[in-house]
Formats: sequence, C-alpha cells, structure tokens
Amino acid sequence: MKMNKWTVGLAAAGLVSLASVAQAQDANSVQTKLGSTSLSGYVSTTYHWNIGDADDAITDYAVGGDKSDRFALDVVSLTLARPTTDGDWGAGYNVQMWLGPDASEILNDDDNGEIAIKNAFLTLNAPFGSGVDVTLGRFDTIMGMESMDYNLNPHYGHSWGYAIEPTIHEGLKASYQLTDNIGFTALLANTIDATSNTNEGEGDRKTYGFAFNMVAPDSFGYFSGSTFDFAYINGVDNNQPIQNYYMAFSVPTSIDKLSAGLALDYRKDGGGEGQTDSVVGLYLEYAAT
Repeated sequence: MKMNKWTVGLAAAGLVSLASVAQAQDANSVQTKLGSTSLSGYVSTTYHWNIGDADDAITDYAVGGDKSDRFALDVVSLTLARPTTDGDWGAGYNVQMWLGPDASEILNDDDNGEIAIKNAFLTLNAPFGSGVDVTLGRFDTIMGMESMDYNLNPHYGHSWGYAIEPTIHEGLKASYQLTDNIGFTALLANTIDATSNTNEGEGDRKTYGFAFNMVAPDSFGYFSGSTFDFAYINGVDNNQPIQNYYMAFSVPTSIDKLSAGLALDYRKDGGGEGQTDSVVGLYLEYAAT
C-alpha cells in the first residue's frame, strides 16, 4: 500500500485512519478488476383479464387460471455477466436468477419455490476456423420463436408452439458462423427439459440436436434482413424418446417497423406410433421504438 505525504500527515494528526485509506484503495482495485462485469435485469408485473368465467377460460393459453382477473408479480430477473474476452480461448460467464412466483416454471413439478437459477454458464471462444463459441452449463434451448424471458417474448402469454418445445438444457453447445449470414449450432445435454442435474436414469442417453439459421443479405432486395431458422432436438422424458422439429420464417412488410413471421412446430412423444403434436403460428411484430 502506497501513501503520499499528505495522507501520512493527516494520519499523524488523527484526522484519518490508515485502515480507511487501505479500504478505499482495496475498493478501487476491486472495481477495476470487475469493470467488465455487468449487472442487469427486469421486473415483469401484469394484469390478466380473462373474458367470461375464469373456470371456463382456456387457462393454459391464458397464462394459467391462478392469474385470472388480477394483478400479478410474475418475476424479477437479475443477470450477472462478463462477456467473452477477446482473443483465442477468451472466456466469460453468465448467471441469471429468477425471483418470484414464476420461478416455479423452472423448478421441478413438485417444487413451488420462488427462487430459481434460470441460466448459469461459462463461455469460451475456441480458435478453430473463424472461432467456435462454446457454452457450458445451464442455458436456454436452441429452438423457438418465443422466449421464456418476458421482455424478449413477442407474445406475453406464449403460444401453443412454445408449450411443446424444450425450454432449458444443462449441457454443452457450440456455435459456428459459417458466413456473415449463415450460422450453425450443435447441442449435447442431459435432458430435453429444464430438470436440473439429472439424466433420467440413463447415463448414456443424452439429448442432442442442432440448429441452422440464415439472414438474407442485402442482395435479396426487398427481402434483405429476412430470417430462416430450422432446429431439431432428440431427447428423453420419463424414459420416453422425444423429438422436436422447428422451422420459422420472418420477413419485413411494406409497413415501416412491421415484420411478419411464421413458425412451425412438430413434436413426437415415444417411438413407433407415439403421440404427435403440431402447431402453426403466425406473428405480426411492430417495433414501437
């Protein structure tokens, strides 16, 4: 610890203690080391109005009967993150906590707690080709038009398509940008659902999948900026094989800031002649700001 002569003089006169000087210098050191770490979050609070008798409402689509016709605190989300550092083998991390009633959506079915870890993962830039972005830990699924995060989801109540998709995985994913407009992601995880630290009793049976995305370049004229996504995930739930297929398109419209999207979801539970679910979703999204 270094002190200039004025600090020493003040300490000798009893006007400042050496301990307080040391604490201040230590605090400055910590702030410098954590300068690239950010704390962010959001609060989701809503009012739900279900037309007609709440008992007769389609509660699954209306965000559940427990929120019918009342104000609700959905969730408080807090994220502590450090972006991946530059250069070969650059590393970072991301931790997102959900606090509030909707944290139970992430927990096990028999756990109604109000604190949950939504994301907790390490990131790594592996120097292969133009760079492979590696994520290890607990992270959001690689498919879907909608997000579990309310502030990112174009449809607050979530669609039927969202209801048959995976949400969170614990495992490893690697993303590679083939060109400026084409990307590819591979996934290897424990399970197809958000259950933490489990492998459904089958240690050698993992969930795997991939996602492909493309953004139309400027040479596409009117359709430049349009997106195409395809994803496939094969996993297991309750010792039954699960397969999810997803395909989506998004295109601009002639109205400024208005875009249109089409999402196709298909899910097959069990092998052979197992149960299947399919959903077609149409989206119109306007960027107000």
